[in-house]
Amino acid sequence: MSETRRPIVIKRPKIVKGHHGGGWKIAYADFMTAMMAFFLVMWVISNASDEDLREISDYFGAPLEISLLGGDRNSASSSAIPGGGFMAEEVQGEKGADVSRMQRQALAEEARFADIRDEIDSIMSQQMREDPSLAELREQLQIELTAEGLRIQITDSDQHPMFALGSKQPSAQLSQLLSLLAPILARLPNHLSITGHTDNRPFVGEGGYGNWELSTDRANVARRVLVAHGLAVDRIVRVVGMGSRISLDSQDPQAAVNRRISLMVLSHTAYREITDSNGVNPRPAENIDSLRARLEQLASPVRVTNPVTDSPVASTLDS
Repeated sequence: MSETRRPIVIKRPKIVKGHHGGGWKIAYADFMTAMMAFFLVMWVISNASDEDLREISDYFGAPLEISLLGGDRNSASSSAIPGGGFMAEEVQGEKGADVSRMQRQALAEEARFADIRDEIDSIMSQQMREDPSLAELREQLQIELTAEGLRIQITDSDQHPMFALGSKQPSAQLSQLLSLLAPILARLPNHLSITGHTDNRPFVGEGGYGNWELSTDRANVARRVLVAHGLAVDRIVRVVGMGSRISLDSQDPQAAVNRRISLMVLSHTAYREITDSNGVNPRPAENIDSLRARLEQLASPVRVTNPVTDSPVASTLDS
């Protein structure tokens, strides 16, 4: 008996051509996100003031200004938007020119301070070669460039004190050192600040005279010596006594190096900060009326319009 042949069934997967999966959904979602962001921007701009619009326009006019000027914003602009604005020479006409001029002045001032530092080093080296008594003070003279200007510090030592202990009477070496510095400082257009410092050794003189009074008197004595040797009186803008509050050697508050006289040749910016802080060039106060009007504007209901028909659109922000 012959066997019955069974049918052979072949299953082939059905392939539907033209189907690309769900990638279109991602593209559509990106498109909708972009459209939502666009309409949000349009809504914000429609409610922005003219001043805000100018600031936004300035930002997109030169968005790399922050990198070019090395700051967090255009220094000639009061905008809250960092960067932006035209180049400093063109921002707000004369204001941009002022910024550029101030930058050039700062660079020239720094170069001049460096030249003065080198000149003082040269003159002192020559004088110390001729006078062995001055050579002993070489380590006590410190000159450095700081953010405020050129700082010249004359520190004390146990072997060669600038003043007698607890006294404001200067030593002959200190007077000679200041007399050499006075003609050099007199040639500079910058103002000076003189600061006296003491160590923190307890000192109480007659009538409660202590380190505060002593440091102030020593700074004033240095001023008088400088003036006596050619420095104009009106060039000195500040004479300060710091007592023992700022130690040069914080590890040893009683170290001799903490007793010192500091002569600061002030930069133009540092001089303005001193005068501003003392009410000479007071900054204008905030206009309260304009600030109140601005706050009322921000608190007012938002009106959203259709950018095509310019007709009001219902907004949940008003509810």
